[in-house]
Amino acid sequence: MIITIVTGNANKLAEIQKITPAGLELTNQKIDVDEIQSLDLHAIVEHKLRQAYGVVKGPVVVEDVSAGLASLNGLPGPFIKFFEQELGRGALYRLTKATNDRITIRCSAGYYDGNTMLFGEGIIEGTIVEPRGENGFGFDCVTMPDGYDRTMAEMTAEEKNSISHRGKAFEDLFSQITSLVK
Repeated sequence: MIITIVTGNANKLAEIQKITPAGLELTNQKIDVDEIQSLDLHAIVEHKLRQAYGVVKGPVVVEDVSAGLASLNGLPGPFIKFFEQELGRGALYRLTKATNDRITIRCSAGYYDGNTMLFGEGIIEGTIVEPRGENGFGFDCVTMPDGYDRTMAEMTAEEKNSISHRGKAFEDLFSQITSLVK
């Protein structure tokens, strides 16, 4: 089965490809889909799945991420992408209103083949710190996951993938897809 991952983000694609189990064949396509404005991450992913499937006409996978600060009652949430684009590296650190502010990062990864829709979820929690580290992308440089004394940008790709929100979401999703195709 060939599944099209719909993303224009080369970093996300590389992370996903590294954790793809044997037996699943992935291809990539950058498609501009409307991203609905919602605090409901599941609703955003479902909307993107339906649009992507309408273009690809075959099995598709999409994902979206929410990064919520405790001091801002869970915001910016799914709008983090726009904050990062406008404020740049360390955006969450600049937004935080508290020392050692808590962050909850959620990833929802979805699959749709025209009939079956599946969702994988991944959550990590941690602390926002001053930017440090050169690996990763996005808010990795300010996110220190619980139980670690390094940011995700200070970890190797393998370390990050083993604990990350995206790694957990895709592990969950790929497990469901593998069960589906057996």
